[in-house]
Formats: sequence, C-alpha cells, structure tokens
Amino acid sequence: MRCAGVRFPVAAAAIVVLVGCQSIIEEDAAPTAPSEVSTFSAISIPVIGLSSPDTSPAPTPTPANPEPTPAPTPDPAPPPPPAAGSCRLPASNPSSPTCGAANPELLAEVDAALDAVTERFPELFNFNDTRCGNCYYVKDVRRYIDEVVKQLNRQGLCSDGVYEELGIKSSNEFSEQYDIILSSDYMRRGTGSYRGVCWPAIF
Repeated sequence: MRCAGVRFPVAAAAIVVLVGCQSIIEEDAAPTAPSEVSTFSAISIPVIGLSSPDTSPAPTPTPANPEPTPAPTPDPAPPPPPAAGSCRLPASNPSSPTCGAANPELLAEVDAALDAVTERFPELFNFNDTRCGNCYYVKDVRRYIDEVVKQLNRQGLCSDGVYEELGIKSSNEFSEQYDIILSSDYMRRGTGSYRGVCWPAIF
C-alpha cells in the first residue's frame, strides 16, 4: 500500500498506516476550523490633509489701485544769502572816480558785521588776546574776511572782498574803503578802520 508515495512492507502496520493516511487525507480535504477566532486590536489610522475649519473672519480686501495720500506741500525755502564778494548791484568801473575823505556812512553796518562774526564764529578768535577792548586776535584771517563779507551781504551791502581793504557800497553812487585787519592779525574796528570814499563806486 502507498500513502503519499510511501510503501509500508509490514502488514501489521497496515491498519495504523491506513488510519494515519486517512487522517492526513481528511486533514487535506477538510481542514478543521480554528477553535478560536483571532481578535484584532483597533488601529488608529491618522487622517492626512484634513484640518479643523478656519472660523476667523476673512481679511478685508485691499483695493487694487488705492488712492495715494497727497504729501503736504513744504514751505518754500528762503533764498540762500549771497556768497562772499557777491553783489546784487551791477558793476561800476568808472574811468576817473573822485576819492577823498568824508564822514563814513556805512561804518555802523561794518561794525555790526564784525560783531556778528565774533558771535557766530568764536573759533576764529582768541578772546584773551586783544589790542583794543574788542579788537581780538584773528586765527584765520582769510575766513574772517569772508565771513564779514557774508554778513555785509545779508544787510544788503556789496563788497569786493579784497584782503587788505574792503570796498563796500549800498549803491553805485559811492563806495567806502575799510581796513578791518591789522598786519599783526588783530581786528581793526571803529573809525580807525575807515579809509575813505569814492564817487561813483569803484567796483
């Protein structure tokens, strides 16, 4: 007898083999149902891509072309003062002016310009070194002359800005000459700075 391709020579074992073969055939033909039903644990499967609904209010849409707020119009800047040596009057170059001594007419304006420069630019002076009460030593003579000319321009006067003597005029009818610096670099002031007058103005 063969059982699954195996021959058993012993007759006494035939019954056992037959029973065994029968069991194997029965197991192959009709497997017994499991005695217990397997239980499965619940698996939590995350949901991807879903979120709670957004309950915040929608933003207010911005207009496509909002009207720009016009910038305030600035006040016009005042015109800058004339540069040193500048003059609003036309040039006067007489061929034969008359010059001489006369009472100065512009001395007060010159002294006011000197006061303004000492107040606004103290770094130009040594106030502890004087020749007269307010004739201070000048540290930078060229700048001192330039600043005095600017102050005269602010008063509406014109000056030629010459280093040794300043020609000063308020019109082309006449011009006065002033020497506002000593050769030792101290200020010269008052009537001592006045040198004379010319008719018509020489510059």
